[in-house]
Amino acid sequence: MREELRSYFTDGLRRRAGHTVGVEAETSFLDGDSQLPISLATSQNMFSELAQRNWHIESTRGGLITSLRSERGDMLNYELGRQNLEISAAPGIDGASGIMSAQVALSELYEVARLFGAAPSFSPMLSTKEDLLVIPDERDAIWLQLDGREALMPLATISSVQFTVEVSLENAIPAINRLNEVLPDFLREYPQEKVWREYIAQSKAGYEESRYGGPRYFKSLDDYIEQLGKYRVVAGACLTRQVPIENVSLFIRSVWWYFRLRRYGDRMCIEVRPIARVHDADIADKLEMVLNIIHS
Repeated sequence: MREELRSYFTDGLRRRAGHTVGVEAETSFLDGDSQLPISLATSQNMFSELAQRNWHIESTRGGLITSLRSERGDMLNYELGRQNLEISAAPGIDGASGIMSAQVALSELYEVARLFGAAPSFSPMLSTKEDLLVIPDERDAIWLQLDGREALMPLATISSVQFTVEVSLENAIPAINRLNEVLPDFLREYPQEKVWREYIAQSKAGYEESRYGGPRYFKSLDDYIEQLGKYRVVAGACLTRQVPIENVSLFIRSVWWYFRLRRYGDRMCIEVRPIARVHDADIADKLEMVLNIIHS
């Protein structure tokens, strides 16, 4: 396992002068009249309308449109909940262009929502016990089997913002350590923390407690790989110590550290996760804070 992780993090990387920035924003949509989460039919109408414009259908499942891609390269997906839609904006060459890309994609999504009487909720959590789960892809279907519906349901009610920032391999671990040093500042405005902790405890999978959140300090990339390699691999509907890892990227996505390394093509990035959904006008300030920490 360790060798596969090392290869994933080091082989074929390219050095660049700039630092591309990606923004992912999850947004719950509410019915304008009832203020309840929108129905699956409404979210499907929104997907279908965008598909008639400059968005193209990327995937379907069980007769549902589950993923769209814009001509600019933005992605739209369900994030577990039928009302919780995630925009993954096309990466920008810096923070400003990354934010602009996200704002353009979100504006299109809001415009389409209005056609069907829906409006965005700029809130990190919905107060409901309704089962909002929609399982749009194979990964989520695996998680449903692994966790059980009761444990997974609350995750469908929370919305976050995530930033993916390109870094050099040399700066990757020092930057993650700097982010962890100010972790309390992130968690102070992250009410989802409680939901995630309850999910880890209640899941039928029997996750290691540190699989969410993760270590607070790494001595080196070798240490990062060593810590990451201690976790079991998702194989079907169970966790196993199987070696080799069949899908390294999927394995990394199943270890929910606050700050984690992700590979995008030949780029090394840090994914910054513990950021609550806020009003769009505040996302730029959150990103500026993150970039100042990473590049300090």
